Amino acid sequence: MYLCYKGSPAELHIVDQFMLQMCRIPDLCPRLDTLLLIRELPTYMRDLQPLIIQKIRACRQLLLSQAFPAVLAYILVMGNILNETTGKGKAKGFQLSTLRKMSQLVSRERSFTFLHALVEQILLQEPDLVTFSQELTEFEAVPGASIKGLNAEVDVLSRQLETIHQYRKSFRSKYHKGSGSEEQFLKDLKEIADQYSMQHATLAKGAAEMKKLYSEVVQRFGEAEEQDSQEMFGWISSFMKDFHKAYVDIRGSH
Repeated sequence: MYLCYKGSPAELHIVDQFMLQMCRIPDLCPRLDTLLLIRELPTYMRDLQPLIIQKIRACRQLLLSQAFPAVLAYILVMGNILNETTGKGKAKGFQLSTLRKMSQLVSRERSFTFLHALVEQILLQEPDLVTFSQELTEFEAVPGASIKGLNAEVDVLSRQLETIHQYRKSFRSKYHKGSGSEEQFLKDLKEIADQYSMQHATLAKGAAEMKKLYSEVVQRFGEAEEQDSQEMFGWISSFMKDFHKAYVDIRGSH
């Protein structure tokens, strides 16, 4: 309706004059979609960067920790002793999901759990191991987004950048003989797209390292390749809190 208007723009209300000018902008709808995407990308990338870095640090801590695997070895030995009467033989390992059950295995006193017995044994044998959580500081907080989810978001970001590049090519082919303002738009769009592509390359490199490190983590601890990191890191985080609580209980009872 605006484009079909034949009268003088000066006769229109100021809002209608503005809309009339807007409607005369070439490629208005896809251009606005692209500008909206450009506006959102910096925040999107800024939010992803620290999450990826945190997951990389968490994976490295698990791979470098010597105390945590030693604590797991105590759990395995004690578990096998408890299971001697089952006739199943000694287990060579256990899934990390078992860590959730440590505080649920109670004695006749009810207040004394498997975790309390674990802490007692470690204090007797290797007291330095009670501070194993100092090697896993990234697990003190509840884990956020999963590694799989973060990788998916980086992939989405890649597709969004490709959308911008494709639109720039399309606009250039349609308006290669355009006005100065259209040439300036293309120039600005290229600069922004190139800048975001560099930032995305850094994110993608971090995401690839994060994925590789997590693959090494699940291999080291004998977990399935498809194991969700958010779930597994949650087990470790909860175990650390429960272990510390049992340690405080033991120290308080002596």
